[in-house]
Amino acid sequence: MKHTSRRDAGQSATELAILLGLVAAVVVVGLTLTGEGTRDALCRASGAFGVECGDLLRDDFSSLNNWTIQNGRWQIRDGRLCIDGPGRIYRPLDRNDYVINVDLARITKGNGYGIFFRDSGGAKFNGYSFQYDPGYGRGAFIIRKWVNGSELTTPIARVDAPRGYDWYGADRKVKVEVRGDTFTAYIDGQPVVQARDRSFTSGGIGFRSWDNTSACFDNLSVRRP
Repeated sequence: MKHTSRRDAGQSATELAILLGLVAAVVVVGLTLTGEGTRDALCRASGAFGVECGDLLRDDFSSLNNWTIQNGRWQIRDGRLCIDGPGRIYRPLDRNDYVINVDLARITKGNGYGIFFRDSGGAKFNGYSFQYDPGYGRGAFIIRKWVNGSELTTPIARVDAPRGYDWYGADRKVKVEVRGDTFTAYIDGQPVVQARDRSFTSGGIGFRSWDNTSACFDNLSVRRP
């Protein structure tokens, strides 16, 4: 039986360290060429070694400590983020591209809710929102642009919902993919609306509601695209 000497083990460790150093050097060069963030690129490189970097954030809404309520009666109810009436709530995220997942979104009445992305924060924010909007015409899935805290009158994308679509009382899974100048929203795994725009390139996330809407959300995650 062949035994590995301490010298051989030390040599192997040194070789591994050199290899990892070379990988890191290649990654750094790649950053310079592509503009990709350091952490993202290292995460991609670590995938070759079976290392998972995880989500950018997760929130089960056990508290609102990481959120800024800009208006409205947001509260934790039965472990969910809920709103009755109009409101806006924001969470900062210094990112360009990401995928927002909300495992449970339920509206029980009212004209709709929105999920913000690339939101600059504050009262005069810039950004975008995907809107689940039973009050728009006969009901529609919409992507809007916001400038200085106001939504532009005309959506940048709109798709009418199928006739008979069940807006109220159903637990929906919502996903919003934000990649470069392209934004795609999904309901229960199916794409419902897509838009393209180059105005705003980074920012955080949030929720909104309007009019007499009552809605709740749970199990939010944001991951790399």
